[in-house]
Amino acid sequence: MITTHLDLTYTIIWSLALANILGAALCLMLARPVAQLTRIPFVLLAPVITTLILFAAFQATRSLGDWYTLVAVGAIGLLFKQAGWSRPAFLIGFVLAPGAETYFYQSVQFHGMAAFLRPGVIIILALIALAFAFPLIKRLLQRRRQPLAVGADVNRQTADSPAPTFGKIDLVLVAGMLALAAGAWYDVSGMSMIGGIFPMLAIAIMAIGALLTGAQAWKGQATWVSQPIGQPLVWLGGLLALIVVASLLGFISTAVLMTLCFIRFVAKARWSAALLIAIGIGIFLLGMQALLNLHYPTGWLDAMLF
Repeated sequence: MITTHLDLTYTIIWSLALANILGAALCLMLARPVAQLTRIPFVLLAPVITTLILFAAFQATRSLGDWYTLVAVGAIGLLFKQAGWSRPAFLIGFVLAPGAETYFYQSVQFHGMAAFLRPGVIIILALIALAFAFPLIKRLLQRRRQPLAVGADVNRQTADSPAPTFGKIDLVLVAGMLALAAGAWYDVSGMSMIGGIFPMLAIAIMAIGALLTGAQAWKGQATWVSQPIGQPLVWLGGLLALIVVASLLGFISTAVLMTLCFIRFVAKARWSAALLIAIGIGIFLLGMQALLNLHYPTGWLDAMLF
């Protein structure tokens, strides 16, 4: 390619260089206007963000199953939020898992089980074990020091290390993780050693974490708390209803009508503002469909109008 199409090679190189320069310049120029979006009330941005989420989710495989998967992941995120579990850690797993699994298989194929005895791997495994054991070690050290403390010191230690809590949502998450671990283990039990070692390791870590969380509550070390989830479930049900309506009427019509009704009746904005934002959503979806040759779920209303 360099010898026969040198002009094309230089075009690609300069395109990448100019794209980075122009991208950095645009970021610097648009930083202040984009920051102003934070001043807009969320109730006005909610239908726009919801439309963009549905738009992006459907374009992954252009299947309605992606939308229902979105609802399922959203339900898990709501449970995590209400229970105080780490949602970033849950999402990072989706990002890192494919690469980790690929390189894990390569290491096992090249080095066998000796791959786990390499210095870098031992250090990483030790850090992971330390992360799991650190909360337990911290509590043990605090218990040993507590009899030596009196008065304000005891109160200060209690305030610095609040007691763990447990609720009905925690119970649902722990039971769900154990059930998922059991089903996944059965699913991969017939695989070969190389094919099943990574998922089995991930399943074992998840199951052990769930068992430790449940054991902590069972032994009475956690305080039972109320974990309301009524209102989040209402919004999640609304998202599910929106997906069902979009599959019947069509995505463009549903997005426009949803935006119009939400801005007018939930955000209590004027009809002019609601119409302007709804029309903007429709123009955006139609423009993206024309420019990128996209396809949306087409219901009977979209078929009539577009």
